Amino acid sequence: MTDNIKSGSFRQRLSQGEYALAIKYWSLYWVVAIAFFIAGSMAVTREAWQAYLIMLVLTVVWTFVLLFGIKRAYTGEDPGKALSRIAMLFLLLNMTNALATLSFI
Repeated sequence: MTDNIKSGSFRQRLSQGEYALAIKYWSLYWVVAIAFFIAGSMAVTREAWQAYLIMLVLTVVWTFVLLFGIKRAYTGEDPGKALSRIAMLFLLLNMTNALATLSFI
């Protein structure tokens, strides 16, 4: 057996900084994006538009929370450049995810 196996939950290791910044924000983004796709698709199928809009707003808020966290944790040379690229990717992925959920009309 190897001694390299880390103990503790994913959440503990994440908060202790054992993962790179990119792994953190992409994994946190995809967890919420997948949850939105599933819940949003169900809301669209039921034609629960108010619930869908609330989920959509929460997804956008979550994206801004992630971007704020990236801004605070980024230690590279040009944080504005990196943040703008990440923000654009998040925007495009959010739009694609919203359109995909609306395909269940």
